[in-house]
Amino acid sequence: MKLRIDLHVHTNYSGDSKLTIEALASSALENELDGVAITDHDTCEALKQVKKLEEQGLLVIPGIEISSSDGHIIGLGINKLIPSGLPADETIREIKRLGGIAIAAHPLCPFKKSVGEEVLRTAGFNAIEVLNASTLPIIYASEARKLNRLCEELKLPQVGGSDSHTPETVGRAYTLVEVEERTVRAVVKTVRNGKTIPEGSRISLQEAIRRLGMKLKQRFRV
Repeated sequence: MKLRIDLHVHTNYSGDSKLTIEALASSALENELDGVAITDHDTCEALKQVKKLEEQGLLVIPGIEISSSDGHIIGLGINKLIPSGLPADETIREIKRLGGIAIAAHPLCPFKKSVGEEVLRTAGFNAIEVLNASTLPIIYASEARKLNRLCEELKLPQVGGSDSHTPETVGRAYTLVEVEERTVRAVVKTVRNGKTIPEGSRISLQEAIRRLGMKLKQRFRV
């Protein structure tokens, strides 16, 4: 069976997100997703509420977006904290030790805390997020082409996610996974094995401006 999974979502536990668990459930169902990966920044607190999503029929993949010293890394399939600030290779080793897989989040993106090409080549990633809905096409086009080439060269799976921090962008980008059973383990295994297709689109310029304004308000407590 094929499932539509948004592999990169932030709830209000991330601090820079306005997306509550209830709003996430509603938006995911409205956008016909089969499941979501909760990947909050350096916290697993939202995972305590996964039952609310599962009761709505959604498959919830545990995860965390870790702030390594080299850039952001998604640990998919884990529900334990990994210290921030470690080098990418150490972060990835810890993710794998916990039974998860390491995904480069919005790599090469000039306006995010992203890993660069050398780290992508050497750190030991399991997959690369080539479609991140929060990146602007007009800015990220050349990087996206480079990521596609890198995935082919390094034989790494390609995935997509919304990187959503608000209800309206949940499911804007997602990953189509082919699984034999509708379980977390099956999804993680499928991503690891590369049976994935990133699909969807990116946010508009207007949405990007609104998101930037929200971040500035939070940072300076306006």
